[in-house]
Amino acid sequence: MLNGVLRISPRTADGYYRNLRKHFYPIFGKRGLTDIEPSELDNFFSEMRKTKSASTVNALRTAISAIYKSALRQRCVTYNPVTHTLKAKKGPFDKTQVCHPWSLEEVQHVLLVSQDTPLECFFKLAISTGMRRGEILGLRWCHVDFEHETVSIEETIHRESESSADGTSRSKVVVAPPKTESSRRVNRLVPAVVNSLHRHRLAQEVQFALKGKTWSENCYVFTDINGNSLDERNFYRTFVKFLAAHGIRPIRIHDIRHTFATILVENDVGLVPAVSRAVGHSSLSTTMDIYAKTAKVEDQAFSKISELVFPFEAQRPKKKVPKAKEFQQFQTWHGRAS
Repeated sequence: MLNGVLRISPRTADGYYRNLRKHFYPIFGKRGLTDIEPSELDNFFSEMRKTKSASTVNALRTAISAIYKSALRQRCVTYNPVTHTLKAKKGPFDKTQVCHPWSLEEVQHVLLVSQDTPLECFFKLAISTGMRRGEILGLRWCHVDFEHETVSIEETIHRESESSADGTSRSKVVVAPPKTESSRRVNRLVPAVVNSLHRHRLAQEVQFALKGKTWSENCYVFTDINGNSLDERNFYRTFVKFLAAHGIRPIRIHDIRHTFATILVENDVGLVPAVSRAVGHSSLSTTMDIYAKTAKVEDQAFSKISELVFPFEAQRPKKKVPKAKEFQQFQTWHGRAS
């Protein structure tokens, strides 16, 4: 098993397997690992790039490389041909799954329209803590400390594919530890979220009284009508319908996590270390790589140097910075001169 040899999570191994089964095995499945040349893989990736995004091609490239890394450790091959191939480059018109995070105004609208709805507590918790979807759905009441107003991220819930001997596969719900060691953390809850959790728990206790013995005893914070953990696919459908019904700009659930971080970093770049710990990143550089552009960290730096060095000039209205194509129009004469 890849996850056993390379120490990757079962969910990552499952993603690798699904990618390999869909794209790689139909072409190279009957070939020996030692028979596949780097040039063949390069051609394969180039052909695939004509119809697939760079991220899809690179995800498959990573999965194939994982096979060879596993084979290297077991001394089945002598080198990894994937290391001699080129990563796919993202084009200017490539689509991306990541949506622009909600603005502060959009967040306030979401909180307003979700008040007194089944999604109120979820939105308040997600927006105020930056927790991942699986971390929120895996949250149990024992992880919530009302006295000290904290939440402990100890478990996560997700779906994995399980392969059968006949080659078919089915998905199953898996409860697992957080994504990384740094993902296991304790986050403080703001008073508005604590109050919402209190009301949410009271409503759940009423539901428990009505259901009686049919109510599950897993003690999840977010449950279905029988007290079981929420299925992430069903929950996502509910989430999408809610946004559409209230005219809210659609983003992924994971982008609420980006919203949490971006709003904070835009307000104060000095909060980056605190944001990094709050979202459970393994390093500060990871946080900067993800949020520096979205949160316009460079703009804050330029604005600050203007205030400090040119205090009177900083009071003048900012001019629009021309885009690359606009800028090129003013370079024609200078370009010929050089």
